[in-house]
Amino acid sequence: MLIQSENDNVNKDEWPERCAYWDKLVQLEIPARKRRERQSQPLILTGHGLSLGVDKGRLTIRDGTTHYPQKRREYVFFKGSLDIPPRIIVLDGFGTITLDALDWMAEQNIALIRVKWNGQFFSLIGNGGQAADPEKFIWQIKAREDEQEKLVFYLPLMKDKLANTLETISGYLPESTARDRALEKIRLYAHRLQNDPPNKLKTLLGIEAQSASLYFAAWRELQIKWKASKRYPTPDEWHRFYSRQSLAVLNKGGANIFATHPINAMLNYVYTVLLGQMQLKVIADGYDPMLGVIHTRKRSSYGPPRPGFAIDIMEPMRPVVDRVILELISKEVFSGADFDLQSNGVCRVIPELARLLAGSIAPFHDQSL
Repeated sequence: MLIQSENDNVNKDEWPERCAYWDKLVQLEIPARKRRERQSQPLILTGHGLSLGVDKGRLTIRDGTTHYPQKRREYVFFKGSLDIPPRIIVLDGFGTITLDALDWMAEQNIALIRVKWNGQFFSLIGNGGQAADPEKFIWQIKAREDEQEKLVFYLPLMKDKLANTLETISGYLPESTARDRALEKIRLYAHRLQNDPPNKLKTLLGIEAQSASLYFAAWRELQIKWKASKRYPTPDEWHRFYSRQSLAVLNKGGANIFATHPINAMLNYVYTVLLGQMQLKVIADGYDPMLGVIHTRKRSSYGPPRPGFAIDIMEPMRPVVDRVILELISKEVFSGADFDLQSNGVCRVIPELARLLAGSIAPFHDQSL
């Protein structure tokens, strides 16, 4: 276990201190918007008592509270204003939203994304103005049943994913034998996809799985820094990264949505926010987000229906958004107060850290399909 400092004050609650710390980083990360420039960043809400309503034709929003003392933020948006956010992301939280607010956001083309506390995608309300392109919809249906069409569709995505994976390994992971092995093997796989691509989907999926295994094996050398704290001690399991699998449901395949390690909890958040953004993108491009070509299972084992096509499309971006977590690990000294350990061993990210993670993914919304 972590050796505690003798000078640590056991009566000091780090929760508000850590929430305030992460909230400050969130505000520093928000880019300045020019006066005549349309807002491109999402508005991210969390905490208790948040509300969205309409008053005198304006959208009025009160952010929730995550700790005490905290000054609650309020936002007012007029119709057609340049400062209107393109998306509102609600991270867990408790509060109210009126039907008038939903109508207002639909009229102003604001998407609402809801993410549960465990990083699981919960719901998405779009602007209602898009419909699937009949030709693209028919292609999706046919491709799901045609192994060769699946291969043609997924091969370029895997080329991009392996290229991004190699860049993440070489630029963001510490030197180690596992890192060198991952670089060597994945480079060979990438070379094969470019010069001698497989003629069977099963082979391509095997390359993807083996590359993922090599990639996350290289994560095991990460040095995760923790503050010594008697009030918020950290389990030994949290001091190293071992796997994307969850120990809470290991007997059921280790479904990673129930993260039992802080790194996995943070990864779940960035993947879920990315998924919501990709779902908006595929809808805008005329595809049915639920009709996956590769990810064809309609429902996950532990959650709501999955937007399979959005998951297909987001695969190349996974190693890119991983860099957000890797950079955070390299810079920060975490506290046990940053993560709430549930009774079943599942690890929950505190709201303000979750807000920082969600905001860090915003630039990836503009990645082309």
